[in-house]
Amino acid sequence: MFAITLLAICIFMGASGQICWKYGMSNMDRINDVNSLLQPETIQNILTNKYILLGLVLYACTFFLWLSAMSTLDVSFMYPMLSLAYILTALLAFYFLGEQISTLRWSGIILVVLGCILIMKS
Repeated sequence: MFAITLLAICIFMGASGQICWKYGMSNMDRINDVNSLLQPETIQNILTNKYILLGLVLYACTFFLWLSAMSTLDVSFMYPMLSLAYILTALLAFYFLGEQISTLRWSGIILVVLGCILIMKS
C-alpha cells in the first residue's frame, strides 16, 4: 500500500510540476526556434524563473519517490499508471491556467484512464 501511495504522490507532483513549468513559460517571450532558445537572456530567464525552479524541485522529489515505489511494484504496472497524470494535468490546466479543453481532448484522456483501469485489474 505504501508503494501505491508513493505512486499517487508521484502522479500528483508530476502534474503539478508541468503546471508550474507552463505558468513560468507563459510569463516569458515565445521561443519560436533554436536560436531564440539558446539566447543567453532566454536561458537566464528560464533558470531564474521561480515557477520553473519549483517544477524542477517537484520533479526531483518525484524521482526519489518513484525509485522507492519501484523497489516494490512492477514497472509494467507503474509506468502506465503515470498516464493518470493526463487527467490531473488537464484539470489543473483548466483551473489554474484557464486552458480550454475540447470534448475530443477529454475523450482521449478518458480512453487513457480506461486503459489504466484495465491494467490495475491485472
